[in-house]
Amino acid sequence: MYKLLMVTAAAALLVTPAVAGPMAVTVGGYYNAVVYSQDVDDADKRDLGIHNDNEIIFKGKGKTKNGLEIGFQVQLEGEGSGDVKAGSKPVDFIDENYIYVKGDFGKVEIGAENNAAYKQQVSAPKFLGWKTYDNNFATWAKASNFDKPLMDGIDGDALKINYYSPKINGFQFSYSLTPDASDTNGDTGLYDDSGSGSASAMGIKYSGKIGGLKVKASYGVNELDEDAGQETEEDTAMGLSVSSGAVTVGGSMTTFERDGDETDILHYGIAYKLSKATQVGVIMHAQEAENGDETNITVIGGSTKLGAGTKLTYSYETVEDDADGDSTFMGVGLLLKF
Repeated sequence: MYKLLMVTAAAALLVTPAVAGPMAVTVGGYYNAVVYSQDVDDADKRDLGIHNDNEIIFKGKGKTKNGLEIGFQVQLEGEGSGDVKAGSKPVDFIDENYIYVKGDFGKVEIGAENNAAYKQQVSAPKFLGWKTYDNNFATWAKASNFDKPLMDGIDGDALKINYYSPKINGFQFSYSLTPDASDTNGDTGLYDDSGSGSASAMGIKYSGKIGGLKVKASYGVNELDEDAGQETEEDTAMGLSVSSGAVTVGGSMTTFERDGDETDILHYGIAYKLSKATQVGVIMHAQEAENGDETNITVIGGSTKLGAGTKLTYSYETVEDDADGDSTFMGVGLLLKF
């Protein structure tokens, strides 16, 4: 499969002639900040927390003379560990960054990006502005054994090739190849095959209408190369989302395997649009490790549009964790998209 992917990627790049016109470059991104009143069993955790997540995203897109679309994306993280000083170790502020070619053959991405099966994942509805299955604020992750129900834990943003097939009757197939899954900031193993580990991922997604319902479904597998001399690592996930009018119900079932130990995660919820400006919902996260430890999370909340690109978010979040105890978060925040 990887040889076919290499041929497809090479063909997509080599047959691309000069761009017909100038490439359009845009700058966008988001800034999400939430103030939490927190009650965490751990005595070292403060009662008031300010959490934020932000990125500046540069995108470029153009057309070749024969109609192919080419482009790039570079994501600049807004968070860092401190100022970069002369003589100090550089701080890595660049997140995902890749180029792509898109045409009748599908789409090929090359660069530091999450695998294609992960990008196709269908999960619970997003009604807070931020994704509950991501928890980039690291609230639950700092107060429990919370794991993201996402297939990016093996290769992350390591340099890879992603391929997406054309959509046929709502179905789209994807495949990813990561030569070195050990380094998410580059390919340190470019000349070294001493067991750093390659990874591959395959996925399929459906988007369409069935009996008047909007339906999305996905299935994917991401695994470390068995010949890499590493511990067994495999992620599998299936997701389903159904929308009817103002109501969306969806979720995902994910299994992580690490050297024989499994973690099973069910992340699901329902969202309801009260109006064009406001939507509310409930999310449930049930996680069980091989040793029997369980993590259960419930989120109740919503978001209201205040203006162009601006949302007010509000939530009540509870965490029950066998190992780390119980926690409660009450948050109010602003999400800006630009």
